[in-house]
Amino acid sequence: MKRILFILLLYVSGIYTVSAQNTKELSETENLFAIAKVWGYLKYYHPYVAGGALDWDQQLFDLLPQVRKATTKEEFSAVLLHWIDKLGEVRECRRCEVAKEGVFNKNFDLSWIRNSRHFNDEVSNRLEFIRDNRFQGDQHYVTIGRGNTIKIQNEREYEDFDYTEEQHKLLVLFRYWNIIEYFYPYKYLTDQHWDDVLLEMIPKFQNASDQISYRRVIRELLAKMDDTHTRVIFDGVTLDYLPVKIKEIEGKAVVSGFFNDSIGKANGFKPGDIILKVNGMDAEKKMLEVLPYASGSNTNIKRRNAYYHILKGEDSIAEITVLRNKDTLSLKTRRYPFKEFNRLNRKVPDTTKWKIFDDSIGYINMGYINGDEASEIMAKFMEKKAIIIDLRNYPQFIYHVVSRYLNDRKKDFASIYIPDISYPGKFKFVKNERAGVKNKNYYMGKVVLLVDDQSLSRSEFTAMAFQTANNVITVGSQTAGADGNVTSIKLADGTKAYITGVGVLYPDGTPTQRTGIKIDIKVTPTIEGLQKGRDEVLERAVELAGD
Repeated sequence: MKRILFILLLYVSGIYTVSAQNTKELSETENLFAIAKVWGYLKYYHPYVAGGALDWDQQLFDLLPQVRKATTKEEFSAVLLHWIDKLGEVRECRRCEVAKEGVFNKNFDLSWIRNSRHFNDEVSNRLEFIRDNRFQGDQHYVTIGRGNTIKIQNEREYEDFDYTEEQHKLLVLFRYWNIIEYFYPYKYLTDQHWDDVLLEMIPKFQNASDQISYRRVIRELLAKMDDTHTRVIFDGVTLDYLPVKIKEIEGKAVVSGFFNDSIGKANGFKPGDIILKVNGMDAEKKMLEVLPYASGSNTNIKRRNAYYHILKGEDSIAEITVLRNKDTLSLKTRRYPFKEFNRLNRKVPDTTKWKIFDDSIGYINMGYINGDEASEIMAKFMEKKAIIIDLRNYPQFIYHVVSRYLNDRKKDFASIYIPDISYPGKFKFVKNERAGVKNKNYYMGKVVLLVDDQSLSRSEFTAMAFQTANNVITVGSQTAGADGNVTSIKLADGTKAYITGVGVLYPDGTPTQRTGIKIDIKVTPTIEGLQKGRDEVLERAVELAGD
């Protein structure tokens, strides 16, 4: 009798528990979070949707009022089932087999389909069936473009974008979030889980009531990707730059050099100047205020870029307070379009492009040379004891020219993975990048590579290629940690954003994204060294080259 009563109690308890789960109210943010994921999933997976048969933005707009009315899982699931049924029949797919080799799965996670908080079993089963019988034709909204990056296409831009219109703002968030969810190669490396980003940003987008607050949340969203390549260009906003390069050294914003030497010196700056104030505002305090909106692959880059952000401006003149040695100085300096620095830097003397130390050590600055010049310079250096290659810059795409001299044969230096749009969320490996050619007369001396936070993207890629040399040492500090080709994404309001679109690893699987390239000997400049006009990284390289 007691056993029967116990079983009955368990049964009643189970019914009560299930009933409680089914009737527990869902918050509006939870509902919007779930619909954002389902809407994005169907956009790239459902045969009719991914093929472009429906106005998918309007489908979202029509669905949002129904989602808000659903307060329980069963109500929410009923809305989803009714909606999915109207999208069209999904037939079994014989071409949807999953590749077993050459697949990169660290970004792939569809476990949310079985989220019992939002979906009943019928919804989960329906979503899984769509996964197993997903669209296999030419995707309507995305394709593979130049450089194996994704190209977003056939997306409507809303010229009448209204910052007070909630459905427009949610569309911006949902579109962008799902592009990253399925096609960003480094999603698995972000500090904050991408689902948590969506939950956090939904109310922030809802509450952005004007252009200023809206643009702020866009910057915050992009910053959460932890990608130095990530940036956004807003229409009508033109910010000019101070002519100084900044490093954070000993916890201070320090002038480490100039975007153009003549312009920087003409405005009164000197290397080693510590930035104290910008137009009367405390520089460090202001930097911390903008830090959540500063993009960067690592903390060093985020803080540096936050400093750059407060130094930029629409005004042509800025007042900068600096500490130089023990003196506090106020400098009134001009701001310039960044392209002005690049224009003037095209004309540099050969002594900037290359030089020879102690008749035995060659130095080449990759930031100022083209392929023909690289060949000429390397030919001059073949008999030298050592070659120092400076990659604290953004070189032309000529690593293959220099590698012909450094390597005795072709060597793998980078493993590349790209989005697999036939199975969104998965990535596939393509042929490894290789450097060098078969060469009996390759350079047999020591090769020293110089890197720092200015070594970004192509510079990091070039460093990886040069690291296949037979006798190479990499010297410097953490690089920008943004490897792989860049792709652009138009937001629903027409704003253009940029992200890294291709995944890059060392051949052994070590990532370069966020951490930067491998460094053998860490050397960072000091404030004292900069003030004395020293290049301490280069000095250390010369020492190593001469050993």
